[in-house]
Amino acid sequence: MTNSLTIHLSQQKKQKVGTLATKNKKIYFEYDKEFLKTGIEISPYKLPLKAGLHRCDDNTFEGLWGVFSDSLADGWGRLLMDRHIMSLF
Repeated sequence: MTNSLTIHLSQQKKQKVGTLATKNKKIYFEYDKEFLKTGIEISPYKLPLKAGLHRCDDNTFEGLWGVFSDSLADGWGRLLMDRHIMSLF
């Protein structure tokens, strides 16, 4: 089973950056063709601006590129979410 998520960048207008997907416990990313034309480097060392499918082989951020991991909740945020979810049961 493959799950995917569309990534957008919001500056003056919302622009599609690409698609994140998981399959067989691996994370993949592919830049949108129009975004490639912008020349914007979101993570030049780990996620170079080039066409094709990129696979994350780095487990530093739980198998996710740092540029995307930074947008997730930190330890405190995760604790609060866990408490909230547990209160629903």
